[in-house]
Amino acid sequence: MNHLEYIQQEAGKNWAFHMDNLESLQRESNTTLTFLYVVISASFSGAVKLFSGGHSVGLALALSILCVYLAVLAAYLIFSCLMARTVKSPANEPKNLKIPPPEEGKNPYTSEQIQDFELENLQSRIEFNRNRNDKTARHLNIVRVMICASPIIFLLAIAFFGALSALCGENWF
Repeated sequence: MNHLEYIQQEAGKNWAFHMDNLESLQRESNTTLTFLYVVISASFSGAVKLFSGGHSVGLALALSILCVYLAVLAAYLIFSCLMARTVKSPANEPKNLKIPPPEEGKNPYTSEQIQDFELENLQSRIEFNRNRNDKTARHLNIVRVMICASPIIFLLAIAFFGALSALCGENWF
């Protein structure tokens, strides 16, 4: 195995690692979205039940705010992590790798030169996929942290509607 073949083999492993990482991020994003769907459904059901019962209107409004907050997080997750985006392929097309026929007065590229050019192209494809994965991971982490903030959103909504009911002289709780 010559030096260029070794570099190509290692570059292929690197590309495969980033593709595995992409698949892992997609699975984790789908799992997080499924969790959000469950919690959105539960908060929506609770709000509807409280509204239909006529009691605890403030709590129903707070659950509604939580439901909207979680729905916004789910939409953000879909648009930032789960929408189809470009992924670079592991190899160039054969027509681009073909050694051109010699022209008069010009020497064609050698096989080693073409391998060297292709290594540069592979490096740019690896960097593209790595940057794509970095963005997806950053957005997924933002959503996860914001999910952790959902009890705070719920408590702030309760406090807001509690203060509003006190100002209006109503008992919403």
